[in-house]
Amino acid sequence: MRLGRIQNDYSAAGFDLVKNSGLDFVEICCNNAEEAERLIGKQDAVKAEILRTGIDVSCVGRWNHSLMADGRIDGDKAEQYSRLLDAAIALGAKTFVCGCNYDPSISLFRNYENAIAFLGPLCERAKESGVRVALQNCDWNNYLVTAKQWEVVLGELPLLTIKYDASHAYNRGEDYLALLSEWGERVSHVHIKGTTHAGRRGVDDPPAGMDDIRWPAVFSILYARRYAGDLSIEPHSAIWRGELGHAGVAFTRDYIRQFLF
Repeated sequence: MRLGRIQNDYSAAGFDLVKNSGLDFVEICCNNAEEAERLIGKQDAVKAEILRTGIDVSCVGRWNHSLMADGRIDGDKAEQYSRLLDAAIALGAKTFVCGCNYDPSISLFRNYENAIAFLGPLCERAKESGVRVALQNCDWNNYLVTAKQWEVVLGELPLLTIKYDASHAYNRGEDYLALLSEWGERVSHVHIKGTTHAGRRGVDDPPAGMDDIRWPAVFSILYARRYAGDLSIEPHSAIWRGELGHAGVAFTRDYIRQFLF
């Protein structure tokens, strides 16, 4: 297992930050259509930074989905996901992360049909390159987040995998360890993000190792399920920013490395 981080500044300064932090790779997350187009247009510049620094792009993600409306897949939006996947392939990424929003105008059954119709071609498009398409388990405009949905969609699409973030399952009150154990063989990418609750209320998403997640148990399960993918630190807190944020990433890096053999 390798350890890197989400770094959406993929300029020279962004790659230098990752390299100087002693991390292995960059993950780039596009939160809207504009960010996706920006990365698609900057592929050559990103390739140059990969060559210059030796820091690769392990994962490209597309978040905050609005693909489904009025009972259909928006073809123009779906086409951009395909082009972003092509960019991920061109950059040498291992994983392409995405999801699918729920369309309340149609039944759950038809939502599943549309999700499978959207995700299946992406998996086939990625197949020859070796890139794995992975569902995020974050529910930001995405409903394919837990076992109920995975049984249907991953059951139909054997090439589809999961990007797992224990904090999302924990924040929804799910058994994040049981989910990881049951679905670990379909996990292709893991986010390392802390989260802390006080009583029933969330407090913050501090550096992993200063939070509620049972990270020793998480890694025990990853090893038991023969996980050999990458681990991506996700700085997420509004408090841990600037110099404090850099210190938090360094803390997580050193904390997580004790589990890597």
